[in-house]
Amino acid sequence: MTFRHILIAFVLLSTACKEKPRSVVKAIPRPTISTDGSQITFPDAVMMRAFETQAVHSSAVRTDFTAPGHIAAMVVRSVENPAEHLVLFDDPGLADNYTAILQHRINIQTQKGNLERIKDLQAHGAASGKEVIEAQTQLANEEAAIISDEATLKLAGFDPKALRQARPNTILVVCEIPENQFGSIRSGLKCTLNFTAFPNERFQGVIDNVNDYVDNTTRQIKLRISVANPDGRLKAGMFATVQFGVVDGNFMTVSRDAVVTVQGRDYVFVKTGPQAIERRAVQLGQQRADRVVVQSGLKDGEAVVSANVLQLKGLSFGY
Repeated sequence: MTFRHILIAFVLLSTACKEKPRSVVKAIPRPTISTDGSQITFPDAVMMRAFETQAVHSSAVRTDFTAPGHIAAMVVRSVENPAEHLVLFDDPGLADNYTAILQHRINIQTQKGNLERIKDLQAHGAASGKEVIEAQTQLANEEAAIISDEATLKLAGFDPKALRQARPNTILVVCEIPENQFGSIRSGLKCTLNFTAFPNERFQGVIDNVNDYVDNTTRQIKLRISVANPDGRLKAGMFATVQFGVVDGNFMTVSRDAVVTVQGRDYVFVKTGPQAIERRAVQLGQQRADRVVVQSGLKDGEAVVSANVLQLKGLSFGY
């Protein structure tokens, strides 16, 4: 090997042994998230491209509305007195309340008559003031007692006066609807019922009472529905599905894919700036196909994120 060859080999070896310069790794830009997770700001517009949006607007929507229910009572004619009728409850406690109300009504009429008689006797000197006070006290006690039983029935979805006026051969269905559906429900509205015992038949009913209060825990409102039962096939305690028909109106809707649910609450993400997104709590209504009605939480024209929403959920809630 010549000196020239040795020199070339040495140069090549030296070059190969030199350390190659390290490449500098740039930090990946990350979004900024507020302490409560409701505000997400991206460092550039490129990262925003993944989150497509749709503007929300109010439009005509047709929604079906159904709710579970059961036959809580049935009205039948009295065998002993055909001119009167009986109310048979599926809950024995309610039967006791209703019976007590009827007895209190009789007692009140009796006490009123007794009070008038004693007042008349007092006017003629045949009764004392003490006897009048005692009669007034007895009447007041009966009137107070009936209020408690009436309140119990109303909490269960029954109006005592309506029960007394109900037609024989009628069943009374009680069902509960969510608070956010209350706006489409009213007394006198017709509905269709399907009973578990008769899956291939449809029965027509009418809402004849809407409760005056919303359950604080479930946020549900009780309804009472009257259904004709001329052949007596329908029995107290049977389960039913109640369909309230089709409700037409202008509602704001979003894609179902735009909604995330965390710990029982519903949220959407709204684009509020070129690189900013805000988490927004919403109250939802009925779902139709791939759209869901938004009762509150959004304004007309706002841009709601409809793609890659689960990524925003992870950023916002830390999942």
